[in-house]
Amino acid sequence: MMLYFAACLALGSVIEIYLLKELSVHLSIINTISEIMLTFLVGIFVGRSWGPAYFEKLQRSLRSRTLPSDDTVYGVTMALASMALITPGLVTDVLGLLILIPAARPFFMNMVLNLAKVKIQQGQQYFFFQD
Repeated sequence: MMLYFAACLALGSVIEIYLLKELSVHLSIINTISEIMLTFLVGIFVGRSWGPAYFEKLQRSLRSRTLPSDDTVYGVTMALASMALITPGLVTDVLGLLILIPAARPFFMNMVLNLAKVKIQQGQQYFFFQD
């Protein structure tokens, strides 16, 4: 499992670097760096608003083996958008911006809720990492 994760991480990094290189060829280095910095700042702003408190609420829900509330799922989804925007790269930026669109957000909220259901059924008491 760890080898699969490492391979996906390496492949994702190669794709992100390639796309950033292509963007800088078509726009310019300055515009590419500006795009990276702008999405980073938006990610920081969203992250400070929807920070780690919602992951704590999700952890408590998983420990008690109950489904998280809609508010908690919403907050975790927004925190994931923040993480995607902070990570440099076009794919992660598009993913983060899609989560910020209110019409697309329920799709991502369902993904988070389904992942939480799987974790509860498997008896896992953590979402991404153990305490």
